[in-house]
Amino acid sequence: MERTAIMLLRTAGRDQDLVEACIDGDEASWAELIRKYQRLIYSTARVLCPEPADTADVFQQVCLELYRRLLHLRDVQSLPKWLIKVTRAKSVDMLRRRPRTTELAEDEIPCDPQIETSERHHELEQALEQLPERSRRLLNHLYFSEEPLSYAEIAQRLGIPVSSIGPTRARSLQKLRRLMQSQ
Repeated sequence: MERTAIMLLRTAGRDQDLVEACIDGDEASWAELIRKYQRLIYSTARVLCPEPADTADVFQQVCLELYRRLLHLRDVQSLPKWLIKVTRAKSVDMLRRRPRTTELAEDEIPCDPQIETSERHHELEQALEQLPERSRRLLNHLYFSEEPLSYAEIAQRLGIPVSSIGPTRARSLQKLRRLMQSQ
């Protein structure tokens, strides 16, 4: 079996174990499940509800809905898509309940490309978690660091020769691309 497929099965297996532990009442597993998906829920809600208080309310509603429906979750791999769907619905409900002088029209609700971007960002984060530590650290330094770093600085932080950064980056991006395509 291809390594990418094996890694996806492990991630799905870990998620399945996490969900099962939540169903059994393990509070630490519940906290880990929420931590894992909180950015996805918040970013989706934030697209639709610009007010932080509304976003927080939607987050709580989605978590409550997840808790209520966890026992009936059939496919753990579809959990991110389900969370996006529920978050969008709760956000729209929140917007419709707000006092307005005019009715909220369907075209006033932000479009799905923004939500698809949030979903794709979440998929990228999940794929990055599946990379080997060395690859993940290199890509984080190259593309996600708040301060731009030179190859020399990155090489020093990772304890590798400067000349290996380019080839390692290419292999890491290739692995990441395969992981993203298999999701």
